[in-house]
Amino acid sequence: MSKLPNILTISRILLLPVLIILIFSDSHLINFLSIVLFIVMSITDYLDGLIARKTKNTSNFGKMLDPIADKLFVVLILVTFISDGMLLGIHLIPAYLIIAREIFISGLREYASSDVNKKEIPVSNLAKYKTAAQMGSLFLILLADVYSSLLLINNFGIALLWIAMIASVYSGYQYYRNIF
Repeated sequence: MSKLPNILTISRILLLPVLIILIFSDSHLINFLSIVLFIVMSITDYLDGLIARKTKNTSNFGKMLDPIADKLFVVLILVTFISDGMLLGIHLIPAYLIIAREIFISGLREYASSDVNKKEIPVSNLAKYKTAAQMGSLFLILLADVYSSLLLINNFGIALLWIAMIASVYSGYQYYRNIF
């Protein structure tokens, strides 16, 4: 059980290309499998941290890898949605700002870890809500893409993406402020 959180995190990273291929498929059945895989990957994101905390089995490797896996997941799915035409027009704004924020925070984390006065910045509640909003919006947009009759679901997903963007930008500012 001690390595399970890291195995879940690594599996999320390794399954990303599979998920992207499934999303790009023209087959309805394969697109349905993309929804199932998205759900499984989202659950592993929740479980890896939960298991690590409950078993008091956190590791430096896990603390480093989990945020990378989260950022890869969000950024690559957003890029896939943009490439596949699932996000268009003005709705590219939240996607691009979320991607920029994720890259910026990765740089901040790198900078903070190289600082001799290294201070660990805990994940804020806002960052947790931001992640939930991102995952929820991506799920709803994917669901509506597979089942095109669910236009209302797509609208909710897009609205949630805008909310996630606001939370992303603000939590990014919080990280910046905490480091400097």
